[in-house]
Amino acid sequence: MLFTIVLVGGVFYIVQTGALVEKRHELEALKKQLNDLKTANADLKNEYYRLVDPAKLEAAASNSGLTLEKRPLYLTSTQ
Repeated sequence: MLFTIVLVGGVFYIVQTGALVEKRHELEALKKQLNDLKTANADLKNEYYRLVDPAKLEAAASNSGLTLEKRPLYLTSTQ
C-alpha cells in the first residue's frame, strides 16, 4: 500500500514538474514575442513620424498648390 502511494505521488510530481517547465518555456516565448512586437511598433512609429514630418507636409502642400492660412475664416451659423 505504501509503495503504491509513493509511486502515485512520484508520477504525479513528475507530471506536474513537466507541466510547470512547459509553461515556463511558453512564458519565455511570449515574453520574446512581446519584445519583438514592441520593437516592431517602435519602428512603425518612427516611420510614421518620418512620413508626417511638418517640413515634408508643407512641401507636399505647396507642390499641390495649397497655401497656409494664418487667420482662417470658418463658416459659422447663427441660430
